[in-house]
Amino acid sequence: MTDTQRLIKRYQNLLRFSGLFNIVLASPLIIPGVSVWYLILLSDLNRMLGLGGREFAVPSDPLQALLINTAGIGLVLIGAMVLYASARPLARSGIVLLNAGGRLTFCVIVVYYVLSAELGRITLVLGIADALIGIGFLYFLIKLRAGTAQPPISFPIP
Repeated sequence: MTDTQRLIKRYQNLLRFSGLFNIVLASPLIIPGVSVWYLILLSDLNRMLGLGGREFAVPSDPLQALLINTAGIGLVLIGAMVLYASARPLARSGIVLLNAGGRLTFCVIVVYYVLSAELGRITLVLGIADALIGIGFLYFLIKLRAGTAQPPISFPIP
């Protein structure tokens, strides 16, 4: 196995981990009722770890609950898209680049809310994990772009 093939294999492993990370952590947000339990669980975990910050508010309005369920669907779909990209990471690098940007933006927004609204700091752990994954994506994209020719991007993505 060549160095490039090993690099691609590590890249695929990070993509698979990232996709599963999104799917596993966001799936409970999709289901009404389960999403409330999940928010309570995150608050309890935050408290048990002594991370500080305010507890997560359980939605009292159906629209708020719907928005949480919708966010869960979006996050699971993003995880599925990253898993899709892992099958052909060089040809689907645009998906990965967009995901890296989204993850880094998410981390910045989490830091803002932790500092300005004292959001439970367990979200900071998730934000940092996302930032590290996003940085990993950028690392592999840069390394692979420098070492290999990229196939053209076509739309729609096959």
